[in-house]
Amino acid sequence: MSVVQINGVEYEIDCILFDKDGTIIDFNLWLYWADAFIDMIAEKSDVTYNKNLLADALGFSYKNGIWDPKGPLAIGSQQDLLTILTWGLYQQGTPWDQAYKKVHDAHQLLEDTFKMHAYIKPTNGLLSFLQQAEKHAIKMGVVTSDNYKKTLKHLNALGIAHYFSTIVGHDLVHRGKPYPEMVYYACERLNVSPEKTLIIGDSNGDMILGKNSGALASVGIISSPEAQTNHLQDADYIISDYQTMTLIES
Repeated sequence: MSVVQINGVEYEIDCILFDKDGTIIDFNLWLYWADAFIDMIAEKSDVTYNKNLLADALGFSYKNGIWDPKGPLAIGSQQDLLTILTWGLYQQGTPWDQAYKKVHDAHQLLEDTFKMHAYIKPTNGLLSFLQQAEKHAIKMGVVTSDNYKKTLKHLNALGIAHYFSTIVGHDLVHRGKPYPEMVYYACERLNVSPEKTLIIGDSNGDMILGKNSGALASVGIISSPEAQTNHLQDADYIISDYQTMTLIES
């Protein structure tokens, strides 16, 4: 058992479960991805679409590159985003079956061509924190609304997959966040108790996930300097950098 200190308060923990996007991976990756996705839908179509409306539906600004931390791009699953974009094309006059095909064809092309390595980077202080947690023999896992294969791909791109003993994607559970199934599944695989587990995430859904699963504490991370914190109303603590959490020998 190890001790983590957050804002002067100490917790004895066995495990830390991390959200992925905005928590492990700098969220700007998904702004580039969403920009490219919407552009690809528009470029491959013989119909002119209002790209700003599509971006608004996903919860980000196509013009100035900011996102809603309570929106689908920040919280939703991949299938959520595909469905929302299909609805967006339908709302602009495309029959549903055609909209579905356009979105899914564009998504497949994007998956084949998007240069993820050019944009992916870790959140502030993450790498040092993972190294310290490993030295303290703290078990670590990932619980994410993304699917398992894509999550593993992203962790490998950062060279950090070896730190995590379990990865629980949205596709591995019946009900995703904020339902507690992800945490129960991860803790069972790690042979730890939720009551000795810290949850770290960037959305309030992650904070509620911690509460619903009986986790020791829910820590919200704000990795962007201009980001607001009011969406993390259920967080026990809010940090801007992993270096604000200290690991201590028990």
